[in-house]
Order: sequence, then C-alpha cells, then structure tokens
Amino acid sequence: MNYTLLALIGLIVAGIGIGAFLFLKWRRRNTPPEEPENNLQLTPPAQLYKLQKSEKFWGVSVESHCSASSRLAGIQFPFETAPHLPVRECEATVCNCSFIGLPERRHLADRRRGQDRRNSIRIENTDRRAERPRRKADFVSWQAYRHL
Repeated sequence: MNYTLLALIGLIVAGIGIGAFLFLKWRRRNTPPEEPENNLQLTPPAQLYKLQKSEKFWGVSVESHCSASSRLAGIQFPFETAPHLPVRECEATVCNCSFIGLPERRHLADRRRGQDRRNSIRIENTDRRAERPRRKADFVSWQAYRHL
C-alpha cells in the first residue's frame, strides 16, 4: 500500500512538472515578440527633444565619450540650460556623446485624504509642548528638569 501511494504521488508530481514545462513553452511561443530597438542613433538635439516631449524627465545629464565633454559628465541640467552637443572642442569625426534623461520624481497629486487638520481652527489655548517632561525616558532622567 505504501509503495503504491508513493508511486501515485510521484506520478502526480511528474505530471505537474511536465504540465508547467509545456505551459511555459506555449506561453513563450504565443507572446508577441518585442519590438526591435531602432539601430539608428538619434542626434543629440533629437535626443533632447524626445526626452523633453516624453514628460517623464525633468532634465538631462551628459553621457561623455570624449575628453572635451568629460567636464559636463555627471552634472544635472534642466532642459532649458542643457549644453549643446557635440561640444566645440570635440575632435571626433562622429560624436558619440548623448543625453541621459533624469526621471521626474515629484508627484503633483495631493496624497492627503479627508479633512486636513491644518485648515481647521485649533480650540486648545495651551501649548502641549510646554509641559515637561514630554517623553517616557525623561521621567528617569534629571536632564529633563535642567530647564528649571
């Protein structure tokens, strides 16, 4: 009885494994292929325009591939003050320097819910912070009473 039960469990586990393998193979075959990346490199002004129009970035930094633009590497520029690429001192026949977009991290939506307490009128006349000691640790410390 024990061997039959073990054999049955083994067959079930093997069936699940084969089913998962076939499902993943089917899924990989039926997913649409990713769009190939555009092999044409955009010019730096076109890169800057594309980054600005996407509205996902607030500015750019320069990815330097020459000694002339290395002084600009790592500096964050808003779109309005972004430097012109290629830099005048660049000696390369084809400039490989490019812009890297700096993602916008600010969210303009108000995340507060309900009524904001700051807008309401405070009824309390006393300053709650004036009472000493304020923390539990201050009860055992003489430092809490040094203001007296």
